[in-house]
Amino acid sequence: MEIAADRRRKVLDALAQMQNGLLGEDVILRAVCESGRDTDRDTLRDDLTFLQHRNCVAIEKIPRTKGELWRARLTDDGLLAARGQLLVSGVARHTVG
Repeated sequence: MEIAADRRRKVLDALAQMQNGLLGEDVILRAVCESGRDTDRDTLRDDLTFLQHRNCVAIEKIPRTKGELWRARLTDDGLLAARGQLLVSGVARHTVG
């Protein structure tokens, strides 16, 4: 559970670094892996769905030849959570340092 919560924190952090708060799943996946949390596309999609249910992200599903591409946009609550100003159950707390 703590690993998933930390991984979700990394997703919010990656989105918060973007001026428009919008990233495609491929970039988010790379950012999470580069932050030290090994994951895969299915797990990332589970995390994005989890975060959407908690009003932290909005997901857009774009059809493509093989399946679909997911894009996630950080919501106001998601930005507050990324900044440590809002606690979200299932997302690791923002730590200083």
